[in-house]
Amino acid sequence: MKNLIKLYSLIFASLLMVSCGDEDLEPTLAMDKDTATGIQNADDLRSVLNSAYNRMTSSGYYMRDFIVMGEVRTDNMYANMNSGRFSSSDMNHSSDGYGPWGTIYGVIAITNIVANVDVSSLDGNPAEINHIIGQAHALRALCHFDLLRNYGQHFVDGQGGAGSLGVPYVKTYKDPANLSPARDTVLSNVTDIMADFQGGIALMNDAFNVSTSYMTQSGAYALMARAALYFGAVDSSFYSTAGSAAKWVIDNSGAAPVSATGFKASYYTDNAVNSLFELEATGTDGPGINGLAYIYRGSSYGDVRILTGNGANPDLYDILTATDVRGTVNGMIGTQQGYPTIIGKYPTTNGSDNVTIVRVEEMHLIYAEALLRAGNASGALTYLNNVPGLRNAPTYTSATLDNILTERRKEFYGEGLRFYDLARTGQDMPLIDSVKQLNDDLTGTPPAFGSYRYAYPISLSERNANPNIVQNAGY
Repeated sequence: MKNLIKLYSLIFASLLMVSCGDEDLEPTLAMDKDTATGIQNADDLRSVLNSAYNRMTSSGYYMRDFIVMGEVRTDNMYANMNSGRFSSSDMNHSSDGYGPWGTIYGVIAITNIVANVDVSSLDGNPAEINHIIGQAHALRALCHFDLLRNYGQHFVDGQGGAGSLGVPYVKTYKDPANLSPARDTVLSNVTDIMADFQGGIALMNDAFNVSTSYMTQSGAYALMARAALYFGAVDSSFYSTAGSAAKWVIDNSGAAPVSATGFKASYYTDNAVNSLFELEATGTDGPGINGLAYIYRGSSYGDVRILTGNGANPDLYDILTATDVRGTVNGMIGTQQGYPTIIGKYPTTNGSDNVTIVRVEEMHLIYAEALLRAGNASGALTYLNNVPGLRNAPTYTSATLDNILTERRKEFYGEGLRFYDLARTGQDMPLIDSVKQLNDDLTGTPPAFGSYRYAYPISLSERNANPNIVQNAGY
């Protein structure tokens, strides 16, 4: 079924669009035919949106690079340069550009086709059509959130926090008045992201859910909770929003944290009981050596491995106890080609594992952090301990931010969250190994918080194509 859906979406998308380079802000502006004549009913609209989901599974986005770069810049992982990939872990990017800018805006372009469709011209159930449009709004919010946390200037010294440069928030498709948008402020981005999540939730109807491989109200609430937690560093009022959204998911989604015995199996299961939103993948997608599994542990590549060291900062082996099912006892962490390696996550090397973007365990830890920041330490401790209590791991005697971040590190290593946790809490990249953690300043230490290297550069081709785009500081 997933092969048919992907094939249908790709065929339909190819009738509507021609592809362009990854560095274009709106890489699908050239049209083979007017979308107004191509979308006539709910099925057509759904097929267009499926092509947005499909673009999110590129190796430059959620099927590899976006997740890997959330780990390899931190104290969790490093690039061994086995095939020369992910040397960018040193965060010493060329001013010619880096990252998924064009790929993500390509997804956004498709969501804008769906979000701005003339509903009155479509055949089909109006509630179902609204559900599809709601998914588009939530996906557009997620995409802009991903752009903001990689290209925004809010954590760079001297750049002005909420008033600093964010990214262009693109809400229209093929709009002659907005073909060269300027960068909005971080605060404007935050406002638009939250509005898109909320608007999408209001339009969606769970009666039309197929699986967690598509956006749902629960998935949108969960991703809104993640975004609001991140935005708390910009405006502390967002911590309350994060807590409310996370609690809604805990109470209403039907998802449940997996047990110790079911933990490893959940990574081998599409749409597992703890999944809130994931992206479909099959072996026919053909990532092979370009997929997550091969990069983490492949027999010929395996470029990204677990950091180990004997310094003051603990590595993953130090924080995972002998009985913890997230460690070696359950085979989640092991050895490949002589390197400490993630084994249990993304287990299938042909790339057929769905990639889970957000799961319900994160909601318990987000709610714990929100309660702690609101002064409810006892409530925070309860939700914090909901996770280690299911992992054969020691529970905590107190709820502190350090304990919550440690538990997030244990639970989500390899899943792309660590860099953003360190950034949003104002931390330097911890030093585990001065050789393996590449750096360009010969000091033997990774970049400190506030470094311009916490944000990616915007490519020269994009800046040449759009004179309103301002390069990030330092590049």
